[in-house]
Amino acid sequence: MGSSAAQTRRSTTWLVTAVVAVLAVAVRWRLVGGAQGLRSYHGYDDGVYFASAMSFVHGAVPYRDFLLLHPPGIMLALAPFAALAHWTSDSTAFAAARVAFILVGAASTVLVTRIARRWGTVAAVVAGVLYALSSAAAYADRLTLLEPLGTLTLLGAVVLLLRAAESRVPARWQWAAGAVLGLGVVVKIWAVVPAAIVVAWQLWTQGRRPALRTGVGALVSTAVVVAPFAVLAGPRMFRLVVQDQLGRPREHTSTVARLGSITGVDVTVVPGTDPLRTVLVALVLAGIAAAAVVAWRGARGRLWVVLLVVQSGVLLASPSYLPHYAAYPAPALVLVVAAAVSLVPAPSRLAVATATCLALGLVGGALAPAPQASFPAAQIRERLPEQGCVRSDSPAALVLLDVYSRDLARGCDVPVDLSGQTYDEGSRDAQGRPVPRVENQQWQHAAVRYLTSGAATVLARGTGNGFDAETTEELHELTTVYHLHGVRLLLPGAATDDD
Repeated sequence: MGSSAAQTRRSTTWLVTAVVAVLAVAVRWRLVGGAQGLRSYHGYDDGVYFASAMSFVHGAVPYRDFLLLHPPGIMLALAPFAALAHWTSDSTAFAAARVAFILVGAASTVLVTRIARRWGTVAAVVAGVLYALSSAAAYADRLTLLEPLGTLTLLGAVVLLLRAAESRVPARWQWAAGAVLGLGVVVKIWAVVPAAIVVAWQLWTQGRRPALRTGVGALVSTAVVVAPFAVLAGPRMFRLVVQDQLGRPREHTSTVARLGSITGVDVTVVPGTDPLRTVLVALVLAGIAAAAVVAWRGARGRLWVVLLVVQSGVLLASPSYLPHYAAYPAPALVLVVAAAVSLVPAPSRLAVATATCLALGLVGGALAPAPQASFPAAQIRERLPEQGCVRSDSPAALVLLDVYSRDLARGCDVPVDLSGQTYDEGSRDAQGRPVPRVENQQWQHAAVRYLTSGAATVLARGTGNGFDAETTEELHELTTVYHLHGVRLLLPGAATDDD
């Protein structure tokens, strides 16, 4: 009987894991726009990270030879895909990397399910389904962004520590968990926060030696990855990764808007006006807070309660905020909810779990219409000059046009992060206060020089460029020969294309 019951539990676990993994891939595939979306333009940041990898595989050193405002982890993770461009094309390599990150999201879903499995099958289903459907997690997982790797390393480290806590397990599991935890820090410095919490949690629950092994393992893996670049780039690396990030000017994204993003209410399918959305945010937050209280009192998932509170606090305090930042506390949020559901008395547990998945899935935008991104690569390629360098306000546009590698081979000036330069050039006024991009004259002049110096210029960013009136006027002196889906091709002294 015991053996049969154990076999049934294992079979159920594998079935749940497979189902939520497939669900996660389907949600992220739909959100990216399917096969067409893999080669479409989805914003600025994922192109920056892929461009950094392409410049790296062409021999450039980050921080020394090009600007990168984050640790080198994302660049190294994308380097194998960037290398594919030698045998395929830039856009194909970029599409392959996006597929890989969708699979990273599925892997994180599996790990969330595995962590919650300790609290029962119902909890595993709730955690897996909610993470698979989470708009916050899925929005980031569909692209080559920082957050998917940070989530994967955090969850992977915790799974290893749970294994290490079992009896008669070698101490090397704690060293391995620390090493994985440290890899999150080399992707984004925000990962220092959950890493410190996990090590402190080890100290509280397991004692000094396990915590020391975990902490040292994290420090060693971080140092192994970061040290070579720190030696090559010198103090400029610290300035870009730490000082420039902390010195960003405060953006005017309200606390309510950030909370709406974290909970997924900002993309909800529930109709209503802005005041009603605010009420909905409050209701969802109240439900999450109640779940955190239940989980804490039941001594279940307390680590995730702490992580949820602290990581959400980081997002509320951060000077900048973008939609994909909401993925940062997403695993903690769903695990807190799953822990609370597992504490509901058995007769009502399944009904509560079903209602929770339906409510948060709907409110969190799981069924919201997927944005249909498009990029007219073929139309622009046929109008590009065969000689000279192509400029763009977004590196993703150069990658999608299959000219990024070509420009690097020709020795063209290809800034990995044009907009990011504003945090390092002219970013402070005489009193030391942060200068917004639109007021940063040093950066404005540098952007104009770059964008008007090539054989062709592609403007792909509909919003977020931060160009002032003078910069915009100087760009208008170039001739627009093609304009579709918000993308413009500019040529110096060319005749206007009636298309």
